[in-house]
Amino acid sequence: MDSFKKFMTFSRGERIAIITIVSMIVIILIIKYLIVLNPPKRTYFVHDLDSIIERRNAVMDSIRVADSIEKVKASTSFRAQRSGVEKSSTKHVAKPRNSNQDSVGRRCLDKLDMTTTRTILNLNIADTTSLKQLPGIGSAFAKRIVDYREKLGGYCEAEQLLEVYRMDITRFNGIKDYIKIDSVFIPKQLRINSDAFKVLLKHPYLEYEDVKKIVNHREQKGLITSWNQLEKIVGDGINPKLRYYIDYQ
Repeated sequence: MDSFKKFMTFSRGERIAIITIVSMIVIILIIKYLIVLNPPKRTYFVHDLDSIIERRNAVMDSIRVADSIEKVKASTSFRAQRSGVEKSSTKHVAKPRNSNQDSVGRRCLDKLDMTTTRTILNLNIADTTSLKQLPGIGSAFAKRIVDYREKLGGYCEAEQLLEVYRMDITRFNGIKDYIKIDSVFIPKQLRINSDAFKVLLKHPYLEYEDVKKIVNHREQKGLITSWNQLEKIVGDGINPKLRYYIDYQ
């Protein structure tokens, strides 16, 4: 017993050291607790890579078009000068041409010709290469237009392009004269009475709650047979353009 008391007896210096260590541990625990409750605020900067790419593509398109115009002018001037030389000379020496430059020039002129001669693209069959010929449409926008077309099941109105991510009215007005919707086009339709919940939910015009109402109705009350009936089931929030994509069979 005496040895135990002797073991538990601390000198003044030892007591001070123990109190200091315990105090530091308590302080560390308090600081850790405060940090967990109030984490430091950080500001994150998100760079819009799509926007940067689109601006770059727009600038490059403008440069190419300007280049092509200059080449057309230079070519016209050169042909006129050459024609004058040919009339005054009996010999003609062919000048070698750079095939790579010709290829780039043809691509630039193709885009220029489209805006001057108004070549009209069928919005439901045009691929990304064709869409990039439209003024203000680069690779990113061309891909978005095609991807959204797949999700919809096809475009029924040109104005549906305004639903494409980042498509604004200014850009749309710049291309609307160069696109068309085939009058006999039939979009891919949803079988409203038999398609699975997940299939219906993939369509851009249907939200989760809309699909839930549709499925509940057809399971509890029977088939949906008309647009008017579907409007009543879903409610006022239904997108009127959805009527293009519904098959009631």
